[in-house]
Amino acid sequence: MDVSERIEERPTLARPAPRRPWSRFDPVLPVVAVVAGTTYALHGFDGMLTRDLAIYSYAGQQVAEGVPPYLGVMNRAGPLAHAIPAIGVLVARGLGLDDLYTMRIFFMLIAVACVCAVYVLGRDAFRSRLVGVVTASTFLTFSGFIHYASNGPREKTPMTLFIVLALWAVVHRRWFTAGVFVSLATLCLQIAFFASFAAVVAGVLLLASGTRLRSLLRVALGGAVPVAVLAVWFALAGSLRASIDAFVLINYRYTTPDPLLPMLEEKWEALQVAYDFSVWLLVGGVAVLLLHGIWQIFRWVVRRGAPVEETATLMTAFAVGAGAGLAWNIKEYDAWPDLFPLLPLAALGIGLLFALVRPMLASSVAIGTVVVLAVVATVLSMEEAWSTRDDRLVQQRESVERVFDVVPGATITSVEGPQPLVLAQLRNPTRHQMFRSGLQDYLDDEWPGGLDGFRRGIVEDATTLVTLGHPVSDRWRAAVEPEYVYVGGAPDFYWYARADLGADTIARLREAAGYDPDDEWARPPPPEPAG
Repeated sequence: MDVSERIEERPTLARPAPRRPWSRFDPVLPVVAVVAGTTYALHGFDGMLTRDLAIYSYAGQQVAEGVPPYLGVMNRAGPLAHAIPAIGVLVARGLGLDDLYTMRIFFMLIAVACVCAVYVLGRDAFRSRLVGVVTASTFLTFSGFIHYASNGPREKTPMTLFIVLALWAVVHRRWFTAGVFVSLATLCLQIAFFASFAAVVAGVLLLASGTRLRSLLRVALGGAVPVAVLAVWFALAGSLRASIDAFVLINYRYTTPDPLLPMLEEKWEALQVAYDFSVWLLVGGVAVLLLHGIWQIFRWVVRRGAPVEETATLMTAFAVGAGAGLAWNIKEYDAWPDLFPLLPLAALGIGLLFALVRPMLASSVAIGTVVVLAVVATVLSMEEAWSTRDDRLVQQRESVERVFDVVPGATITSVEGPQPLVLAQLRNPTRHQMFRSGLQDYLDDEWPGGLDGFRRGIVEDATTLVTLGHPVSDRWRAAVEPEYVYVGGAPDFYWYARADLGADTIARLREAAGYDPDDEWARPPPPEPAG
């Protein structure tokens, strides 16, 4: 197929025809994979292990050791957020490698697969390798995605891959497959559902003329398969109730909505910091997709019954998905990673913009333009990856090693400070170590004696150490003092040791943990900000 094929020459919705399969070998695809892999590898694998990254790492370790999701650690994300990191852990332990590095390399490969899948999505949707390169190049520039590509494991990376594959299934009208991937994306993180499901349903309604009901049933059946498989696993493992509580109940009953508009200015500033220049590609791509969809709907209303170009119909279905995802973020928005479900759609929007301009360009000009854009995008992405490298994981590892040199065989209780558990491959005394976004209220209702009883239990467990996350509330510090004393900190967590270890051991722990009132991470932790 001519890579410069004009988009006007594709089949119309009035006489729908299956998309022709691409040749078995696409020489552009391995180039995309190499560029993406190089870019993400430049970002390095020693980025700080934050609380969220550590909780998914810890969950993966627990699943790899045979503890089902939510019994190892309680959090609100989907069960695949626990299960997928376990693949990296199993590989690491099978080959004698480091757990965390292996998980991060595995998730980087998933990120590379995302870029490749976006290329295939754009290529197949527009029947043009040129547009595929534009969509992949756009996606590669998203700075927020670069950050988590090698600093995982983060549940939003496989979630994004499943969303792209669901959109690709819509392009090829594989409705059962689309349902499977929507389900898998949602089982990584619930926010994936709104954009992906809306795009798939819109695709059925707009593309499956005459077979809409049957196609919707296929979507539903495909979506039910992963849920049924996991439900059987959880039922056999005795974790079904915990899974329902974590995946549904806590999010529905205990999580307080965080609407975007009241804090729009603050959130926009954070978005610009996270995505840098690519924020304009994100906003522009979504805007192009939405405006094109609105225009197509207007044309259909005015020219009712007239043939409609197939790719325009596809883009309209995806515009519905983008609108649904945007509407959900307006209702509930925590931080910039919540926009990951929109990233593939934004990349498609930029691809659509090029496809609309393409008929006005000669083939040589179009090819030259895409090559230049791809090179610029690659250079900017690599520069972003290299300039934002982080090595604070090294400091965290050193802190854990020094502390355990003083108290070998120590046990740890984590209060939103799971990093030492991951690095030392230890297990928390309880599955509860996350206490925000409704989890604390859920614990207050479910734990014997409520939240106060749980806090008393931390001291009664008498583990050698307690790690507190950053920032931490005064109430959690008060819950462990004076039985535990502060001895120092590392990036993103703080060490507390049992006071009855003795003055000499406490002094050695403070030296090992680098207690220093003048150091950001080694001085006593600051209180949690109001709100």
